[in-house]
Amino acid sequence: MTESGYKLIDHPSDIGMEVEGKTLRELFVNAAKGMLSIISDTPQNGEMFIKQLHLKEDSTEELLHSYLSEILWFVSNENFFPVKINISNISESSIDVRFGGIHIKDEEVEGEVKAITYHQLKVEQNDQKFFTKLIFDV
Repeated sequence: MTESGYKLIDHPSDIGMEVEGKTLRELFVNAAKGMLSIISDTPQNGEMFIKQLHLKEDSTEELLHSYLSEILWFVSNENFFPVKINISNISESSIDVRFGGIHIKDEEVEGEVKAITYHQLKVEQNDQKFFTKLIFDV
């Protein structure tokens, strides 16, 4: 695994990614950073805006899926690109997040993620690390 906590993997017709973190919080941050790296290099300029998010789901997998889907909605529908992610509370079924981000222009978008799939989505804990595999529909 790379220092970033995620790496792209081969997947036919979609983009796959393996993500890890020492904590569940770090896993969620690394998953978001990995997905955002597909969409654009982190933009450096612009006025910083704040968005907050609270989610509650029945499982950690559903929580991760909803969390990433909400971030994707921010980028796709509001051109809001998170550059800072602060998870204040996280459990296996809920999350509270504060994003600091900027508005990006269409020309700053390098790749498109249409959706996060449930294919092979499972959050596991091994050797005191959390791990998941994500498949993005592009």
